[in-house]
Amino acid sequence: MNLIKSNLLFVVLFTFTFFSTLSVFADNDKHQYADYDWEENRKRNEVPSHLENGGSVVFLDKNMIEYFYLADEEKVILYKTHHVIRWLGSTDAVERYNAIFIPLGEGTLEKLKVRSISPDGKVVISDQNNLKEIKDEESGRGYKMFAIEGIEKGSEIEYFYTTKEPIFGGNQEGREYMQSSTPTKNISFELISPSFLDFEVKSYNGLADAELIEDTKNEKRIQRIEVDSIAPLNGEPFAYADPNKMRVDYKLAYNLATSSRQRFYTFTDAARQIYSVFCQTRDKKELKSLKKIYKEVEIKDKDTEETRIRKIENYLKVKIQGTESPAADFSNIEEIEKTKIANERGLVRLFTTMLELAEVPYELVLTSDRSEVRFDGDFDYWGNMREFLIYFPNTKKYLVPAVPLYRYGIVPDTWTATDGLFIRKMKVGDEVFGLGTVREIEPLEGDQNFSNINLKMKFNEDMDAVEAKLKYGFGGLSAVGLQPIIPYLSEEKRTEMIENVLRGLSADAEFEDIKLENELMNTDLLENEFAIKTNFSSKSWIEKAGNKYLFTIGKCIGPQSELYQEKERKLAVENGHNRIYKRKLTFEVPEGYKVKNIDDLKLNVVFDKPNQEGDKKNCGFISNYKQEGNTITVDIFEYYYEIYLPLEDFEDYRKVINAAADFNKIVLVLEKA
Repeated sequence: MNLIKSNLLFVVLFTFTFFSTLSVFADNDKHQYADYDWEENRKRNEVPSHLENGGSVVFLDKNMIEYFYLADEEKVILYKTHHVIRWLGSTDAVERYNAIFIPLGEGTLEKLKVRSISPDGKVVISDQNNLKEIKDEESGRGYKMFAIEGIEKGSEIEYFYTTKEPIFGGNQEGREYMQSSTPTKNISFELISPSFLDFEVKSYNGLADAELIEDTKNEKRIQRIEVDSIAPLNGEPFAYADPNKMRVDYKLAYNLATSSRQRFYTFTDAARQIYSVFCQTRDKKELKSLKKIYKEVEIKDKDTEETRIRKIENYLKVKIQGTESPAADFSNIEEIEKTKIANERGLVRLFTTMLELAEVPYELVLTSDRSEVRFDGDFDYWGNMREFLIYFPNTKKYLVPAVPLYRYGIVPDTWTATDGLFIRKMKVGDEVFGLGTVREIEPLEGDQNFSNINLKMKFNEDMDAVEAKLKYGFGGLSAVGLQPIIPYLSEEKRTEMIENVLRGLSADAEFEDIKLENELMNTDLLENEFAIKTNFSSKSWIEKAGNKYLFTIGKCIGPQSELYQEKERKLAVENGHNRIYKRKLTFEVPEGYKVKNIDDLKLNVVFDKPNQEGDKKNCGFISNYKQEGNTITVDIFEYYYEIYLPLEDFEDYRKVINAAADFNKIVLVLEKA
């Protein structure tokens, strides 16, 4: 949820001064597309032969956005018109696109027209009674949903609508995606504003820059992008599609009717407003309630800074129940002290103000999830400030205040390896305010996120099963999806979850004497390995073939990803986080037997790209063995030390990923010595 838009009551940062332009606007009482309509008797579009087997094709995608000045009321209104023509080439496409969702915000639906053209050319105008109200419970945002009936595979749907919104904090900026997972033709974006309002428009991912047209007759500024066609962009392994799609962001930057030329909605403005809302108590009553909560945390004078941080976090993430409700009571410290319920905004406020009482230096950080959109520090678009982190400059660690499963030092991986707005406390005289700087949010090092397997094996007397003793360890982000959940589960559910993890190694095994290490709540997963210990036997790892035995040792490391590349790769590599895998596999060769193909255990596939400082470890899969008497020990080290790799390096990255899959397929042949 974007708290910057949904919860903050922004102070309007500008005042319109119109001078002699008022008379000009008074004569123009219609916005640009007030009389917009579709072509009445058009023919169906011809689908290119190479797209006939596709899910759908968009033949028209027009977005027209106008900030329109109402002279009589001396205010600006936002109109949005969206026109789409889409061909549905599969039953899946029919199911996916049989409804239109119209975002309304604080506005109203001014016009809507919907029709479909069947494969045989029959035109059906949709009944406006199919319009329904829906609401996103998380964001509180309202939508209109229009269900299109009677469409089938091969149908073409067409619709356009116009919405009208008042101007309020949040919609002084916007974002439109020009690219999707569907082939799209005749794409256009148009942003229209009164000549005195200067909107900045920025294109991303290869999209052409907007063309500025000064309409002096009507005193308007028109910024337009038109593209004949855009190829689809779909998700690929080890990459995120959405941040790489062509899009345009826009924001109000200046009021040209004033002499100050002061830029609106800057990161400096954001830092001051966010600090005042999230890092300061409102009055003495709130401060009194805060001190009551703080007393329950039981911080001692002798406590180190890290101890204070952990105590505050442990209390707030255990004692305070989270809610997604945006209601004001759940962000009010007085009410939270009584109910012990807080929303994200309330939790952020509790963390920052309690850290202030504990005299722990911190910086509040806002960023975006880079799997959705990358934070752009060169364009002060407030919509990118969606996720809250807290940074501690003395320890150089982060904390996520509103997600209980992550504890100090570990935060969601896609909120790192990107930029963010860091807001720190500044005091000048009696004035206290927030000062913001854009910096990188550093990811954890690869060695901090690990998965380790230590497996000791021997064959039973009948040579029809492998008896194993296992220690399966996790640390850092590799442990977050497992260890923090355990304290909240019943004994039965806990056992079920652990056994599901273990069955990734052996589906047929019966696990005995399962023990856990460092499973308690609040365990520091950067300093302590969460481990599962167990004994089991597996018949699926060994098979008799004549007078030989086949030992599928590759299965001992669990299933591995395999990267096939049938189509041309489009996206560069982007990992969620850096990570390593260590496996030690030890087994005893039965008396009278030897391993025929033991050298198959040797793999060395690495990609260490050189840079100015010399060889830089990037990614690799290395396995080797040693034999002492009848005991063979296999050591495997797999590492990924870079979040990003350019497209040109994908093939080398793919080889490393596939090396792990190749090991997964190794079958050792045991034959009579």
